[in-house]
Amino acid sequence: MSGSNRMNPAARRTPWQKRWYRAGAAVLFGAWIAAALIYASAAPPDDALARYSAVDPRYQVELQRIGGNAAVLMAQLHQWFDGLWHGRALAATVAVVGLAAAGACVFIGYFFDDDAPVR
Repeated sequence: MSGSNRMNPAARRTPWQKRWYRAGAAVLFGAWIAAALIYASAAPPDDALARYSAVDPRYQVELQRIGGNAAVLMAQLHQWFDGLWHGRALAATVAVVGLAAAGACVFIGYFFDDDAPVR
């Protein structure tokens, strides 16, 4: 016996906090399972797509001449963002979004406070 009169931290949690924590765990588990399935079933990258992309210096010079440096930066940003939704990068995107959603659930649950006292 430790002699302290403190309650177990898990016993002090409200039912709503427990629900938010369980929701966060379920979201994280589901997102990681989905990411693993997407990663396992992703097709290998296409060589032709990589060969004729916006990384081509001729394309960038022409784009800079027509639209300036802002157009080149926006084209690079668009290509990066478009790449997040295909193949193995999609699996990483799903895993990160799931982690962020689970973290939001835990954050909400941590600061969730019922007005009713805990029994």
